[in-house]
Amino acid sequence: MVTKPHPITASLSGLTEARAASVPPMRRQRRALTTAEQIAEYCGAMIVEGRIAAGERLGEEKLADLYRVSRGPVRDAFRILEKRRLVEILPRRGAFVRPVTRMSIADLFNVRNALAGMAAATVARRVDMEPDSNVMLKIDRRLGQLRAMADMPGCDPLDFTFQLTRIVYTIIVTSGNKLLEEIWAELNDHTFWTAIWKTPQDCLTGAERRERLAQVEASIEAIRSGDPMAAEHALRFWLDLIRDRVLCNLDANRPSGLT
Repeated sequence: MVTKPHPITASLSGLTEARAASVPPMRRQRRALTTAEQIAEYCGAMIVEGRIAAGERLGEEKLADLYRVSRGPVRDAFRILEKRRLVEILPRRGAFVRPVTRMSIADLFNVRNALAGMAAATVARRVDMEPDSNVMLKIDRRLGQLRAMADMPGCDPLDFTFQLTRIVYTIIVTSGNKLLEEIWAELNDHTFWTAIWKTPQDCLTGAERRERLAQVEASIEAIRSGDPMAAEHALRFWLDLIRDRVLCNLDANRPSGLT
């Protein structure tokens, strides 16, 4: 007789059949996600939000039944979650949830923010050294898109946040530091970063979006001035504010808070 694995959590066990019939569509992707990636995205968000507790065993059979797939995509999803440091796979025992702590979340933000600040300083140096070039062209284009979104009634906070991320990535690309660009991509693919942003965390109201826009504008003007130190400081300022906002949100909304 085959023994069914332990359910992953009460939250997943209680999902209705209609809700489980298809994984919620993932937004803002350049390509369609595979079934394994969708399962990993959904479970990853639940882990970060504390709806699946640290130490919990993810039931392979349970998830396969839940999403009406074979066990293959579920195993692949576990490997994705392992790569993102959200689960530990133990031979002959299964996948177990790793703790996501206040420190681990803060560390992830701090590393990313430091890299972004470094890129801003590098772009400022380029502006100073190449006054006749179009260094700021793509950054200004992204900023224009953000301005339009800030004034858009009913703008989705996740869309606005995604545009903020695009601005930071454009600054990184504009820096010309290929190693920095590769490390940035690794932080997206090999950490739980994307799982943090499956629910709105920042810029929830029009007033908040306008305030964040003003901070972004100030950081881009600092870059344009050709002052590396001011550029790094101004960019880090609003990125660190977002870090603190996310930590506060997760601490308030996770069942047992952040530890």
